[in-house]
Amino acid sequence: MKKYIIANWKSHKNLSEVAYWLNNFPNNEESRSALTNLEIVLAPPYPFLALAKEIIESRQLPIKLAVQDLSAFGSGSFTGEVSGHNLQDLHIEYAILGHSERRRFLTETSQLVADKVGEALSWKIKPILCLDKPYFAEQARFLPDMTAEKCFLAYEPVAAIGSGLAEDSGNLLEIRKELTPIYGSKILIYGGSVNADNVGAFLQVCDGVLLGGASLSLNDFVDLLFAASQSIV
Repeated sequence: MKKYIIANWKSHKNLSEVAYWLNNFPNNEESRSALTNLEIVLAPPYPFLALAKEIIESRQLPIKLAVQDLSAFGSGSFTGEVSGHNLQDLHIEYAILGHSERRRFLTETSQLVADKVGEALSWKIKPILCLDKPYFAEQARFLPDMTAEKCFLAYEPVAAIGSGLAEDSGNLLEIRKELTPIYGSKILIYGGSVNADNVGAFLQVCDGVLLGGASLSLNDFVDLLFAASQSIV
């Protein structure tokens, strides 16, 4: 089974920076062969999705596209929202939902996040559901039956995000034991200060990692990819 490397660019980069990153992503036969055990997922800001799709397809890059959020309301008179229908021709495969920054700065509730999960699934987009410990049980209560097990669970301890102080990888075994009975999901992703030096340890105990700052520099990201690939037995 492949391991997931999910790059969340948040609100970083402009058009030319996105083009540079994707046009210089290594794509020779050697690098392709070395990365076959990874599912590489990129979540750029909304304005750059079409450009990213164009370059990924033209260069045949081994990268899947994700969105950083999704409207809970569907198509209609919802100014500023982006619905699944808006994304229909962009080959979006994943949606990052309930990220701690949106819960904190935009006061997203667990009910709203659950509605977004339902909307994503209705468009056959895989939800990457972000959770810190305070939301483990609460978020599950708002998800309809059989929905929770369809989510990828992204454990992101807020204290670790952007701090340079990653969670002890050994703790993820206990996190999995805590989450599995509640959600039934078999996919556990870790997010929080992951880098090329520690990614291997995390991939030994979970199914992938969610990156922020470590994905912005192409060189750093590629180093992390190769470190991740080499760590998978």
